[in-house]
Formats: sequence, C-alpha cells, structure tokens
Amino acid sequence: MLLIFDTSVLIALEREDKNILRKLSELHKQFQGPPQTTFISYYEFLLGIKKRSFKNQSKAIEFLHTFNCLPGTQKTAEILADLRYKYDAKGISINLADLIIASHAKEHNMILLTRDNVFNEIEEIRKIVL
Repeated sequence: MLLIFDTSVLIALEREDKNILRKLSELHKQFQGPPQTTFISYYEFLLGIKKRSFKNQSKAIEFLHTFNCLPGTQKTAEILADLRYKYDAKGISINLADLIIASHAKEHNMILLTRDNVFNEIEEIRKIVL
C-alpha cells in the first residue's frame, strides 16, 4: 500500500518539521513504496512558493520534483462527482481541492497522509491524519 501526501504534508516536509519527519520515519516501515502526490497538491504547493525569491523557488521545486504527481483522469472526475454530490446532500462543506485529493486517494487505493482534519469527514478513503 502506498501513501499519497496532501499539500499540508508537503509543506511540513519542505520546512523540515521534526514531528512530521519522525512520524514518516515510523510509517516508512509500514509503507515502503515511494510516496505520491496529486496534481492539486502540486498546484497548491507551487502557488504557495510564488512570493519566494527565484533561488528559494528553485529549491522548493526541486524538492517537489522528488514526488510522483498523479494526473486527473475520467475516473478521478467520476469519483469527485460522487463525493461532491454525497457530501453536499448531507450539508457537509468540503472544498473542491480537498475532494480532488480524496478522489485520487480512492481511485488509486492509497492511504492519504494529511494534517487536515477535514479529511476525517470523508468516509470513502483511508487516511492518516497527523
């Protein structure tokens, strides 16, 4: 089973957050394949570094390139539509970016690693909320 990293985990890793690094070291024993990320997390990370100097942007992009970026597919869109419909009908507000991330996790049968509690609302995916 592979892990899929949410934007919040990418940011923490890039900042070398000791708690996240420790937790990932523990998880590595259980999940030995290379972690993945989604195109929306890729986008969110890139957007977040836009105000940095060119040198710091380059360093952050180099870090980001160490992760495989999962593209959106027709299946991603189908899962996304189902999730949006279900949670809107329940009156549970989940932003589109988070639903896209969850859709990728479900589509690829991966475990989402995140720091965002909103993913606890999404029953269809396996996740680890740090």
